[in-house]
Amino acid sequence: MTLAVTGATGHLGGLVVEHLLRRGTPADQIVALVRRPDAADHLAAKGVTVRVFDYNQPDELAPALTGVDSLLLVSGNEFGKRAQQHQAVIDAAKAAGVGRLVYTSAPGAETSISPVAPEH
Repeated sequence: MTLAVTGATGHLGGLVVEHLLRRGTPADQIVALVRRPDAADHLAAKGVTVRVFDYNQPDELAPALTGVDSLLLVSGNEFGKRAQQHQAVIDAAKAAGVGRLVYTSAPGAETSISPVAPEH
């Protein structure tokens, strides 16, 4: 099973990839999806597959998800763009045949007064 993590060089995405490796997930079953591959050299050195994945480049998303069984979509950090970006990722995952998609949201997004809540 191939697991892909978006934002794999960010805080949450990076923690998830490191956790997968520590728990024994084979590195060749992990795909780190990143905007800047040079920032993921440390993951590539561990055997993790690194692919360019920019939420703002929707035409490039589906090819990057080729062969992925499960995708963790870590919420983007651009105010006002999240819904469009996330929908592009969901559409790409469907097009690529990803079987499972998990999304990180915000707790209590429906009732929270946090400025990021409405986009979750």
